[in-house]
Amino acid sequence: MDQANPYEAKRRALQEKFMDGDAPKEGAVGTGGVHHLVLISSDLQATVSFYTDVLDMRLVKVVENRDDPTSTHIFMDMGGGNMLAFFDFPEHGDAPTVRGIGAMHHVAIKATSAQFTALIARLKAQKIEYSLHGDEVVGSVYMRDPDNALIEVNSF
Repeated sequence: MDQANPYEAKRRALQEKFMDGDAPKEGAVGTGGVHHLVLISSDLQATVSFYTDVLDMRLVKVVENRDDPTSTHIFMDMGGGNMLAFFDFPEHGDAPTVRGIGAMHHVAIKATSAQFTALIARLKAQKIEYSLHGDEVVGSVYMRDPDNALIEVNSF
């Protein structure tokens, strides 16, 4: 391993072992993409308000959680055939998730330049804290949802 930068040596080793050239092959994966990701919400009404009012998503489905009849499972349309879903667990307390192995770091959502510009305007109008990398047309913007999940929206 590279003694000067062992982290870079690990990155190179991963690339050499698992990547087949620089460009991905068309149709080379064994899945059809993301159907939905599921996060846990402490307050579904606040969650739906944030994702509809700030990120301009649509609530498309509300059902009982198959694994827990006291829990509700909601689905937000993210566009592109992808959904972001949420569970609540009203009978299980509200301990926040901590960063660690197996935990999600953030959700990254893609946007067109027009969608990105409109999002920045909504964040400003609603006085929501955000961090912008790039400019208000092309780049990434990071914000927190009502349960402190880190959400990135990027336009490239």
